Amino acid sequence: MKNLLGFLSVTSILFLASCSGSQTTDNAQLETDISPVIPKINGTVNKIFVEDNQIVKEGDTIMVLDDENYKIAVKQAEIAVLTAKKNIALAKSNKEVIGANINTVTANSNAVAANLYAAQAGVNAAKVKLEVSNKNYDRFKTLLEQKSTTQQQFDGIKAEKDANEQLLKIAEGQVTALQQQIAASKQQITSTAANNSPLNEGIGLAELNVKQAEANLEAAQLLLSYCVITAPCNGVVSKKNVQKGQVVAIGQPLMAITNNTKVWVVANFKETQIKNMKVGQEAEIEVEAYDKAFKGKVESFSQATGSKFSLLPADNATGNFVKVTQRIPVKIVIAESNKEYPLRAGMSVAVTVKTK
Repeated sequence: MKNLLGFLSVTSILFLASCSGSQTTDNAQLETDISPVIPKINGTVNKIFVEDNQIVKEGDTIMVLDDENYKIAVKQAEIAVLTAKKNIALAKSNKEVIGANINTVTANSNAVAANLYAAQAGVNAAKVKLEVSNKNYDRFKTLLEQKSTTQQQFDGIKAEKDANEQLLKIAEGQVTALQQQIAASKQQITSTAANNSPLNEGIGLAELNVKQAEANLEAAQLLLSYCVITAPCNGVVSKKNVQKGQVVAIGQPLMAITNNTKVWVVANFKETQIKNMKVGQEAEIEVEAYDKAFKGKVESFSQATGSKFSLLPADNATGNFVKVTQRIPVKIVIAESNKEYPLRAGMSVAVTVKTK
């Protein structure tokens, strides 16, 4: 009889609420953000700094994993960076040596070119002397035939002509030798410059190796930082299921941080109740644990019914169809806070939305 009276009273309340321009449901509860604490690396738990139901702030250290292997990886990455940088210095030093060789060969070539100019001038001078000697030879030869000069004078002129011919040959030989030296210098410059090209590519490759080594170092340092697990948000530690010495894996839930500052209501109204509901309408939230009412406002409506998010949603196209009134989740924010009555996720509440 008591249950019957209770059912009649609830039904009466819902009927009166509907008639008075409001909609009521007791299919509602408090919700909040629950952030999981999960490791990003595999490791052994060295220290744990929190317990269940402990209040923490975002960034607080929750636990520390064994970091010896990750420290070694960081040292190896640092050595790789130093080695790569040394390779750049070595490649640049080799390039400077080749550059200096090119400058030396170029300077020698320029000096030889200057000597060649002087040698060509010597050839020209020798040709002039030889031309004079030839003329004197021809003149004295004629004079000798005419008995107008002595044999001794003629022999002197002939010796001078022969000497000038030899001097011309020597000067021309010097020019040829200097021209060959210049050609060899040019070939050496070309060859040395060709050797310099691979060095430029080697420097570029060494610089890329430095960038790769630095990226590897950053990755190793990042993995090392993951050995310290911190609170992802402000809240209360919940569902702690990890102990010191335990080996944890990537993605393994270790505990959760439940937000203790921002709480809202999800009220599941029947689809027949939301016809006149709109965002911004005032609501009254009665928390059953405290028998106290809080003020709130409708913030948003779910785009799907609750049954659509179930593990096995109903398929009305198969089997016998039984029509069931669906419920639409409505998010209602609490417009006031009261530290005297702490609100916790999962608490049952009754919600009345004023639709008029």
